[in-house]
Amino acid sequence: MRIYEESRGKYRTTRKSAGCDFCDKEVIRDQQVKQLEGEYWRVFACKYPYMDGNLMIMPKRHIKDVDKFTSAEWEEFGEVLIKTKHLLGHLFKTKSFNVMLQIGPNSGGSIRHLHWMIIPRPKKKNLSGWNIYNNFYFVTLSYKELLKKIDNHYKTKKS
Repeated sequence: MRIYEESRGKYRTTRKSAGCDFCDKEVIRDQQVKQLEGEYWRVFACKYPYMDGNLMIMPKRHIKDVDKFTSAEWEEFGEVLIKTKHLLGHLFKTKSFNVMLQIGPNSGGSIRHLHWMIIPRPKKKNLSGWNIYNNFYFVTLSYKELLKKIDNHYKTKKS
């Protein structure tokens, strides 16, 4: 799978060098989806998404491995995952998702704070044939636009 997202190339050069990005108050304010969070879990709109609708579920505590979760955190995780999946399913008209977790220094994760990526997977448009864009995913929705889309969903839900 190849991905085209305009700002993704800046990702490795714009990260803060000290501390954890996911524990940073400024980052939390900027990317948080408050409507989905729980007592132990936070949900972020991914600033450098793999696909449209890419959200991340992470513990509020700075944890690097699943061995460190309490039973209360595990229990609430399921609730937050289900709420997140339902929201993305509604917004992106799908019942298909990728849920990804990378554990350990050699797994490919770039931030040493455990987090699950949840990505809605609507049916692909078939560009088939010899089209150079076949099997190429274009990210068309910035994380800020995704946050607005989520806010609008909850505003119209209340009305």
